[in-house]
Amino acid sequence: MLLYLDQSALKEVEEVLVAEGVTYQKRTGSAREQGSGSWLMFQLEANLPEVQVPREYSQSEGDVRAFRLPSGRLIITDLEGNLEQITVPAPRPA
Repeated sequence: MLLYLDQSALKEVEEVLVAEGVTYQKRTGSAREQGSGSWLMFQLEANLPEVQVPREYSQSEGDVRAFRLPSGRLIITDLEGNLEQITVPAPRPA
């Protein structure tokens, strides 16, 4: 899994990964947008399996990606690696 995060999202993801015992690598960089300056960005890489995106998290097929944490929670990202949410998937009906 490769994520691109701002500082507040980085803190949230790092807390989750540490709590779940997942090792990761972090790189720091800056992003620049014409006319609005630049800001600190982080690239975070962790070895998490990509899984099928549950329907409730997808607007259309292929618009987001899901990575499973050891607890079963999911990290949902857009196709470019930007964090959408960290969530607990709904139980599947039997």
